[in-house]
Amino acid sequence: MSSDKLSACRILVVIICLILYSCPDNPEPDYDIYLSVEDVACVWVTLNVTLPDSGKINTFTLERNDSTVATYTCFDDDTMITDEGLTPDNDYSYTVRFLKDGQTKAESDPATVHTLPTTSHDFIWEVDTLGHYGGYLKDAWIVDENNIWVVGNIETESGEYNAAHWNGSKWELLGIYSNTLDLNSIFYFSDDDIWVTSYCLPYHWDGSEWTQYHLQNMGLDACVGTAWGGTSSSNMYFVGLEGSIVHYDGSSFTKMESGTDVDLVDIWGIDENNIWVCGYTQTVGTVILNWNGKKWNQFHSLSYSDYINLNSNRISGPIVSVWTDSPNYLWAITYWGLYRIDTKDSEKFSRYPDQNAWNGYILTIRGNNSRDILFSGHESTIWHYNGQELHYYSEINDNIIFYGMDYKDDLVCVVGTEYGAHRAIIVRGHHQ
Repeated sequence: MSSDKLSACRILVVIICLILYSCPDNPEPDYDIYLSVEDVACVWVTLNVTLPDSGKINTFTLERNDSTVATYTCFDDDTMITDEGLTPDNDYSYTVRFLKDGQTKAESDPATVHTLPTTSHDFIWEVDTLGHYGGYLKDAWIVDENNIWVVGNIETESGEYNAAHWNGSKWELLGIYSNTLDLNSIFYFSDDDIWVTSYCLPYHWDGSEWTQYHLQNMGLDACVGTAWGGTSSSNMYFVGLEGSIVHYDGSSFTKMESGTDVDLVDIWGIDENNIWVCGYTQTVGTVILNWNGKKWNQFHSLSYSDYINLNSNRISGPIVSVWTDSPNYLWAITYWGLYRIDTKDSEKFSRYPDQNAWNGYILTIRGNNSRDILFSGHESTIWHYNGQELHYYSEINDNIIFYGMDYKDDLVCVVGTEYGAHRAIIVRGHHQ
């Protein structure tokens, strides 16, 4: 072999060795991290962090306006995080940085948000009483300011009624199915599609007559007159005593497995795959159930001995009412406060406020959005959450137990009974 060829071969060997030496056995992969905004409120935002094909424990930091908020460890492709303590009506910019061995390997594009302004606490209140001693109202339904329905028991000198309708100028007393039948709840789809319940049974108005559905005569061991919800009269859920849940598909009723035997007291849903039910039995326990479109799952559960005392590390107290407008969080009321709960993990929550119990025991929560929520109960108690703080309406100073409520747009209707006089009472509020 000539010297030129030998030199060329040597050079080639050296180049190959250099290439092999410079290429590690396991080249570092490309890293990607993405950030998106899920929910924006007045003082918090919910963000989703995506690490494609993570499959192992990873670390990332959340940056807000170029300052590190927190460092998170996760092993899921998607991680939901909530940044709290923000200022209403303000701009923020977020990024996330993927870390490995303390070094930044990837950074997301920025996500900008503008937090929402708070709403007004101002309401103009009107109080109406119906009948005399022995009356009460349990539930209300607002169609509009000239079309409001309330149900319960109304005692008058001319007889007994179980409902009333506001026509824009006065309350008209009604007897649904039977005047002496006490009613617990109402659900209105249209003038010819209305549901009400007594203690255990549902009744339906089709525009011409009321039909009673006696579930026990159908072979269903269920008392489900407490509360209900649904997307239409062919997709209704009724809840009640001892964990009873019954579904109506437009033609037949079916009892569903709830996984609990505590009394269920409230139900709320945003679509047919996101329905929430809560309940409690005094001295026994409390639960929150979630319907995911296929089955009921036990989202939160505590025994009486666990829920009776305030524990800052978990949701405390009996869950008496639930409400939400988002698949990402659930609002729940107990006598220890108002809770906003991550729907993916019941151990992630915020409690508003540290009130050391309300003025009166709360029974119902309803809202328009996360910055416009009302809740009511005993001792004439009505509170409003405006997205940042709570306000108590001390001007409603009559001795009232508020059993039920409906809140729609700028109109709220709260119903109950007076202490002492025991007359059915209605408080309508116009949000300013």
